[in-house]
Order: sequence, then structure tokens, then C-alpha cells
Amino acid sequence: MTISVCNLARSIQNRQTSALEVISQTLAEIEAKNRHLNCFTDILQPRALAQAQKIDQAIAKSEPVGVLAGIPFAVKNLFDIKGIVTLAGSKINRDHPAAGQDAIAIQTLEAAGAVLVGATNMDEYAYGFVTENAHYG
Repeated sequence: MTISVCNLARSIQNRQTSALEVISQTLAEIEAKNRHLNCFTDILQPRALAQAQKIDQAIAKSEPVGVLAGIPFAVKNLFDIKGIVTLAGSKINRDHPAAGQDAIAIQTLEAAGAVLVGATNMDEYAYGFVTENAHYG
């Protein structure tokens, strides 16, 4: 079944479903398919589940939540994610320190209530179009 982002966000805000249910289902699908597809370099399960719980608690208390509350999203591993090494698809970056803060794009989406579920594999330094990474598959 497919559902639009607007309808899913409305469903979460109206408590027809919960952010935790949506994020848990998303993470389960990622886990099941990533072994074969190799789309994700990092799956942020603890972070995503904690954020989903916060959203559900805010909704239960009738506190304001962003228009994207509970909507899962992922970013290419080109964006800094706090606590994660930004690989940018390159093996020379894997020994770099983890990012100290999230990229502005991630901060903005999370401020609107979206929930980051992971970082995706990509062409080295975003220079390519086949998404077959020589270092990470």
C-alpha cells in the first residue's frame, strides 16, 4: 500500500497510527531489504526510534509537532550526521572522525518533525550516475 506524505503525516497527527509504528515498520523494511540492495551505509535505529517516541509523546500531550511529524527520511552519506563518519562514498574518509553535528538540511527536516532513519550508499563524492560504489558496493 502506498500513502502520500501529507496523508501519512495527518494520520500520525490524528493518532490513527503512531510515529513509532511508522518508523518501526520503515526500519524493518530497511533491515529486510538492505542485505540484498546495499542501499544504506548506516541505519540509525536507536536515534530514529527515540525521535518517534518523542513525537508520539508530544502528540499525546497536544503539543505542537512539525508538519512532517513521524515521516521517515534518509540522506546520502554525503551529509554530516552527528556521530557518524561522513564517507561520501570514499574509502579515504572511513578513518575520519565522526561528524560533530548534523548538516543544516537534516536539522531543518527534523525541526519539521521528520525522522532520520539512515545514511545511504552513493557514488564516490557524488561523482557518477550508476550508484555502484567501487568501495562499498
